[in-house]
Amino acid sequence: MNLDELKQSWQHAGAEEQLRTAQLHVFTKIAHHPVLGRIRIKLLLEALAIVAFLLLFYDGFDGDTKPAYASVVLVLSGMFYLASNLYGFFTLQRPVGAGGVLVSLQQFLSHLQRAKAFSLTSLVLLAVSLAVFFTSAVALDAKRLLLMAGMAAVAVLFLYFSARQWAWRISKIRQAIAELEK
Repeated sequence: MNLDELKQSWQHAGAEEQLRTAQLHVFTKIAHHPVLGRIRIKLLLEALAIVAFLLLFYDGFDGDTKPAYASVVLVLSGMFYLASNLYGFFTLQRPVGAGGVLVSLQQFLSHLQRAKAFSLTSLVLLAVSLAVFFTSAVALDAKRLLLMAGMAAVAVLFLYFSARQWAWRISKIRQAIAELEK
């Protein structure tokens, strides 16, 4: 190895380490977390579905023959559902607050519990408003009651999985808090 090669290797000695540090910094940013990416996709798909439904419910589902209260409740519950999902996403996106790690996790836990309450409440309100909308101004026979029972079962299933997902997130934060308090 001659002197020029030695100088060149000396000058590039820390470059690879700096690259790894920069990559680590990018990966540790919460906005790039893969779970948040999946939640962002879920939020986008749900928002598109709700907006498409709200744009088409008047013509596609005979909204003009339904009572005004059913349409208003449906639109408001759809908007509340989207707003609560956005609140939950932004809560998950900002887990760290001011103060120490323990205080920050305790604040994050309370924000998560509030987001869980909003999310589950909005899901129930949306399911009820859909039931009110589809059953208003319609004679209920056995076939329609069976269809409504199926819709209720799907809503309960969504509620169960959503509650389970929130409970898992909250249990992880509670576990971290318990470990820090030891």
